[in-house]
Amino acid sequence: MMRFIQGDCLEILPTIKSNFSLIVTDPPYNIGWNYSKKVNDRKVNYREWCLQWSKLCMQKLTDNGLFIVINYSENNNRLFCDLEDAGFNYVDQLIWHYNTNIGKSQNKYTSNYRTIIIFSKGEEWTFNPLKQPYKNPMDSRIAELIKNGSKGTNHYSVFECQLCKNVSKLKNNIGINQLPRGLVRMLISSFSNIGDKVLDPFVGNGTVMNIAEELGREGWGIDINDYQSNTIFMLY
Repeated sequence: MMRFIQGDCLEILPTIKSNFSLIVTDPPYNIGWNYSKKVNDRKVNYREWCLQWSKLCMQKLTDNGLFIVINYSENNNRLFCDLEDAGFNYVDQLIWHYNTNIGKSQNKYTSNYRTIIIFSKGEEWTFNPLKQPYKNPMDSRIAELIKNGSKGTNHYSVFECQLCKNVSKLKNNIGINQLPRGLVRMLISSFSNIGDKVLDPFVGNGTVMNIAEELGREGWGIDINDYQSNTIFMLY
């Protein structure tokens, strides 16, 4: 099941009666991007605005729910501090690493990652860790673990996942950025269970909603633009 609600998440979130096991979003980055003829993401009070919708999201979590935000590190660093100051429980920070041929500068290194900050409402939360193979499987202790069914160690906190570029076959060409499917699949699989409700308050291309449904969750999305008339929610 998927449900899309058109409107400003600041106005929509307080009206939703459901609570969510996972809220994961890739919000506007405050870089002057035109999401439509009527929506530009540049905001004078961007930091305060981020904290405002983040608090609303935290209120909509189940007792063991998680709130995940993908953004440039400078934006997430500020939001991290603001959420901690507001008394919310920090869980983890992941790194999304990718190759890029844009944003190069003559006087600083090129950024090729974004941070993923994770906060919880309570002291317990869902975690289904992605495993990675042991580095030294020939070690006798590791060999014994493998023999007993162990699939490896928990994945490191850096995840390599290439950008979904305009030339990608999976790109929905409606003029907005799109999260790579592999990254979204990892987050939803790791931090929710089948049957859980998953929300993206800046759903854009619909990637979070679609993959949530694909993985047996109930996908919800909010966006100030009305993308429902487009085919984005039927591509997967």
